[in-house]
Amino acid sequence: MERPAVFGLLLTAAAGFLDVAAYVTFSHLYVSFMSGNSIHLGMSLATLGTTDILTIFGVVIAFVFGASAGTLLQDHASVRLLPFALSIEAGLLLLAAAASSVTLSTISLLPVAIAMGLQNVLHQMSGTTSVGKGFVSGALVRIGQSIARLRSPKADPAGTATLLAGWIAFVAGAAGGGLAIARLGFIPCLLLAAAALMALVIVDLSRP
Repeated sequence: MERPAVFGLLLTAAAGFLDVAAYVTFSHLYVSFMSGNSIHLGMSLATLGTTDILTIFGVVIAFVFGASAGTLLQDHASVRLLPFALSIEAGLLLLAAAASSVTLSTISLLPVAIAMGLQNVLHQMSGTTSVGKGFVSGALVRIGQSIARLRSPKADPAGTATLLAGWIAFVAGAAGGGLAIARLGFIPCLLLAAAALMALVIVDLSRP
């Protein structure tokens, strides 16, 4: 991507969008915010909620699998890796939409979690590791550190702005997800996200 920061912000917004869609539809499950799922898993372990434990653990494993698959792509793919990986991610979202049309169960959420694991690696592929991706606590800590150092030799105003923009993008995506899930439902949200990813692929492939 010629504008990796913009690319990273769009991916971060997509993560927030899909997180809210999943959270509303599947009883507080996330597809990219694994800290939230880990807390949910701990609560389920405390109450011995076997069904919840298996469900949450399945989503976490799917996310880790996606990150592993993305890393393999990163290590072995060619210069056109980004559009290829984005196409895989869009395909996973379409698969989830198809599964949801048959049964709106947690099974249909697993391809989305795989896609989000893959997407976190996409940030590294595009050189946008400073953008918040699907976890924002670390980004907020680094924003606080950057603010504290604004008057020191270690000041990095551009880095601070990038981190803040990443957090804003995640919140904006979550707000968009909240509006969309209330008005459209889960399957249209998946289709919208897949269409946005394919638009990025087309933009990238159309440049010289």
